[in-house]
Amino acid sequence: MEKAIRVLYIEDNLGMAELLRAHLEVRGFQVTLAESGESGLDLCAKEKFDVVLIDYALGELSGQEVVHQLVADDTSSPALIMVTGTGDEHIAVEAMKAGADDYVVKDVGGSYMLLLTEVIRKALNKRDLRRSQRHLQEEQERLIEDLQSFSYAVAHDLKQPLAVFSTSLGLLEHYIKMHDEKRITHRLTQMTDIVVKMSETIDALILLAQIRETNDISFNIVDTRQLVQNVCLQLADNISTSQATVIIPDEMPTAYGYLPWIEQIWINFLTNALKYGGTPPQIEFGAAMQDKNTACFWVKDNGKGLSPEERDRIFLPFARLSQDKKEGHGLGLAIVNTIVRKLGGELRVESTLGEGSSFGFILPISDEQ
Repeated sequence: MEKAIRVLYIEDNLGMAELLRAHLEVRGFQVTLAESGESGLDLCAKEKFDVVLIDYALGELSGQEVVHQLVADDTSSPALIMVTGTGDEHIAVEAMKAGADDYVVKDVGGSYMLLLTEVIRKALNKRDLRRSQRHLQEEQERLIEDLQSFSYAVAHDLKQPLAVFSTSLGLLEHYIKMHDEKRITHRLTQMTDIVVKMSETIDALILLAQIRETNDISFNIVDTRQLVQNVCLQLADNISTSQATVIIPDEMPTAYGYLPWIEQIWINFLTNALKYGGTPPQIEFGAAMQDKNTACFWVKDNGKGLSPEERDRIFLPFARLSQDKKEGHGLGLAIVNTIVRKLGGELRVESTLGEGSSFGFILPISDEQ
């Protein structure tokens, strides 16, 4: 069953507003009314609407000003339609220049209502096109940033270990001639570590590319608590080795997404919590409803925490927060960031130096968005 289009009509003439609501609801729209520009803006801040119809002749806050504010606050991005009186077409044109998607002119006989369904459909198509263009632009900007980071990875994260490997080969040949078994063993171990780290970096680059290019996936309801338990079982040896305490809540909301990708998020967050948590690590999983359609999931650790500067760059590709040579390839959180974006979610990080960190993500709980 197709979900009803949610319409907000901002109109201070209650009789006119009720007449239009009845007309649209008969045609399957879900209509909410607001009697002023201020109350309409408040509703847009609290709820998600597909379309906002805005009467120009409002009270203290004009319809034109409402359009300006809704365009400036691009978080909800509904389709905007200006409703004007006969003779005010120039006002509607100015509203469209300001960001409205379309307009309709009220007439005394009310025949304009017959046009509304088609006007709304066109405005929604225009909104969707605008969103797609903005998404493509944002993705292009992210790709440019990532390409710059990848250039650094090839030059440093791969070329530098190769140089070390080449040097070790020369030394290994020398130690073999000297029959120095201790140094031979040390160099072989070092070379093995280099190969493993380079292989991990290449695997992570391949995974990141695959996630970016994959669009044909099936979203399903995911039992997040069961998934967290499975991830803890996968990392049981790591948990035991670090003597970590891991707390999982008795209940967690479901999530709507692609299970293997959500699993990858949990694996990365838990691995980092074990690596950068306190001694021993105290790790707590958590989840809570964000609103009626989304939930927030997180992993909290007792590590040293992050500075504001570190929080700003933590999800960039190849970002590292210390110079520890045993650190990984610096792609884990960049992969998480890409996954969450592809799932239509949002990442969260809260951290205070000396008080640990909380890494989380917001996802829808069902396909009813």
